Amino acid sequence: MGMVNEIDQVKRRLADSQKQTYPYVMNAFGLDLIVHEGVFPPSHYFSWRWSVENFPSIRGQRVLEIGCGMGLPSIYLAKNGAAVVVAVDIDPRAVANTRENAERNRINNIVVMQSDMFSAVESSQKFDTIYWNIPDVYVPEDYEYANDLERGVFDPGYKMLRSFLKQAPAHLAESGRVLLEFAEGDRVTALSDLAKANGYAIELIARGSLPEGGRVFQFFELKRVTASVSAGTSPPERELRRVADRRCFLERTSVLLSRTQR
Repeated sequence: MGMVNEIDQVKRRLADSQKQTYPYVMNAFGLDLIVHEGVFPPSHYFSWRWSVENFPSIRGQRVLEIGCGMGLPSIYLAKNGAAVVVAVDIDPRAVANTRENAERNRINNIVVMQSDMFSAVESSQKFDTIYWNIPDVYVPEDYEYANDLERGVFDPGYKMLRSFLKQAPAHLAESGRVLLEFAEGDRVTALSDLAKANGYAIELIARGSLPEGGRVFQFFELKRVTASVSAGTSPPERELRRVADRRCFLERTSVLLSRTQR
């Protein structure tokens, strides 16, 4: 499929998704969820289902999801093993929708914030897993979004991917990982090249499709090749720093959680 045809097909699909009645309620993975108009539509894009079914273990982990949409899989991860989940989205409608769904399901170990990628995430917060179901449809660098929904599928010139890979290490715990969902296709070469250029080792850890057909979904795990602390830091000092960073993270997260419950 040519790039122009793919772009047109995606735009039609997004337009069709907004013709249904909103809000609508859906039940998935034991969660009672509501979806509002203007939020990325799980009724027309099914990667959320594959993500949850194939997500690697996050038990006891601190997880950050970029681009949370209406709340899956962040809410599922918070309910099923994560110590705490921070879910961010650039769209205030998505943030409000995720908060509503967290409340509907009585999920208390989740913090939801409006953030342009890492812009609202404090530098002291370190995560064991940073996850993004990244917009992987390439469009020319000068492409202008027609609406906010297009941000969920199009990445002009892969500028968002480049920015993400540069910023993520500052928010990773010492042994942390980046987890990207990236559909099968020629563009995986671009992902691999950009990952390696930014000091990551990249590994394909899951691959599969859904009964609806169409895309082949993939999970890529990225880990920094270089150490995150200076060569002159001794092991005991590294452990003390790790404990201090974790304590700081938990204290700040506790404050954020208390704010969301007011």
